[in-house]
Amino acid sequence: MHPNAKTIGALKAAVYMEAYNLMGYDAFTPGELDLSLGIDELIKMSRQANFPFLAANLLSGQSNEPIFKPYVIKEMKEVRGMKVGIFGLISNRFPPGSPPAGREKFKITDPIEAAKKVVAILKPQCQVIVALAHLEADEGRMLADKVHGIDFIVNGHLTHAQAAPQLVNHTQIFVAGARGEFLGQADLFRQRRKLYSRYQLNPLKTEYKEKPEVRDWVSQYKDQLQSVLQPPVVVAERPKESTSPSSTLLVPQLLSFVGEIGCHTCHPREHEHWRTTAHARAYQTLVARNKTSDPSCLPCHTTGYGALREPSAKFENVQCEACHGPAEGHRDSKKALENAEEHECRACHNSTNSPNFNYDIYVQKIVHPK
Repeated sequence: MHPNAKTIGALKAAVYMEAYNLMGYDAFTPGELDLSLGIDELIKMSRQANFPFLAANLLSGQSNEPIFKPYVIKEMKEVRGMKVGIFGLISNRFPPGSPPAGREKFKITDPIEAAKKVVAILKPQCQVIVALAHLEADEGRMLADKVHGIDFIVNGHLTHAQAAPQLVNHTQIFVAGARGEFLGQADLFRQRRKLYSRYQLNPLKTEYKEKPEVRDWVSQYKDQLQSVLQPPVVVAERPKESTSPSSTLLVPQLLSFVGEIGCHTCHPREHEHWRTTAHARAYQTLVARNKTSDPSCLPCHTTGYGALREPSAKFENVQCEACHGPAEGHRDSKKALENAEEHECRACHNSTNSPNFNYDIYVQKIVHPK
């Protein structure tokens, strides 16, 4: 993770809030990535929003009261008199992503139990009840099975979009996927007191014109990133034998990478095999999706991100040193490099980025020939 990850996250969140305000959001439920900024930062985000943050089972660690509103009731303009109750839920399975100093400030309770309490309040007042959820797939099904009265679950945690809603009992589960590739649209209507819905996924392709203000916000965000992404510099004491009148000097705390070409000299067979793997094409995924400036993507699609000697250097793709560590000096000193371990793979191949990742199968695709 980049040392300025929290600052980068806050900058990105500010752009999101501006865009969500422009889009006219009715409600928002945070997920584990939002919580990784810390609960205080998340509260600041909520104050930038023109819509409520909803989380029925996100409680204060001190008071046990909800940090955000548990629910909100909206009246549908298209169907006069139809009131829609919307409430938020977060999985309590996610690891505590918040900085250690802030983890005691909140707790996430059982989403099923929280849902039962909220639905009991909403049912007498609303014709439609919607859960905005950040849940694993099986948790979403369990919610629909155990809590009666929820008409729709919009699950924002799952990565892959689902073209058709999943029906569990009388509850439909919508998944529009991640990364802003699709917009899920659900149209509701009633006939003879029975509720019907029509759901479709709208792919957000390039033919959709950009809003000028959003383009400006993104441009400003990228400009701000350039200063944040500069390599860190610390002040260190100058050696006593120095005759310079200055008592300090700036020492960049950077690691030394040689790049895949440097590895090729002594390891041609391993290098040739690497070129056949998906790791050697990882950066092209960002190019295709216009994500080459996104600091949340770059660490897993480049090598040495945030720790390169030259700030402008780009070690594109997942090269040798992404798994085996910086190799400067290895050729001369014959020092052993790191062995790639499973936990290092899972740093990028996590439940969000690679929900179908199976280490035993995937590692066979990249293991070097003997």
